[in-house]
Formats: sequence, C-alpha cells, structure tokens
Amino acid sequence: MNFTYKGKPILPTKTALNELSDINVNLYEVPEILEKGFEVRKRAKNITERGIQRGKKVINVVVVDLGDYYKLIHAGEFTLSKKFKKLMRYKNGI
Repeated sequence: MNFTYKGKPILPTKTALNELSDINVNLYEVPEILEKGFEVRKRAKNITERGIQRGKKVINVVVVDLGDYYKLIHAGEFTLSKKFKKLMRYKNGI
C-alpha cells in the first residue's frame, strides 16, 4: 500500500509522525481515514481535516494540499462528547 490520497503522495511532518505514534496509528491508515472518514470541521480551501470513529474516540488527521503532494501536518484523537456526537450524527450520519 502506498501513501496517496486523490492520486497525490502524502508526506508527513516530523511532528505528525510523533503524533501518529502517540495515538497508535500508522501511516498506512492515514489514506483510509482521509478517504472513508467524515469532515470534522471546515478548514481553509486547501486544508482537509477528516476523522473516523473508533469506540468512544475520534481519530482525526489534517493535510494541506501543496499542489503536487499533500503534507500531513496533524494527527490526533479526542473523546466524543454528547454535543459533538449529536452534531456529527446530524451532519454526517455517524
């Protein structure tokens, strides 16, 4: 498996690699999160933030489209709150 999203390679920053390690997610899972995940929040035009639900947590990744490639700038996780769950169910159907 390669690290591509929409036909462009995904290049992580050193900080993003450390964040992936901290939440026990490997780089192979990032394209899957971007393709199958839901939009966590609106970002600037060239920035994409998507997440997937795992149990009571949401794993989210943030990439920036730099033309020829995507730069992975953040990976994190947070616990679902009732308010966020309700908003996401309404917005994305999770």
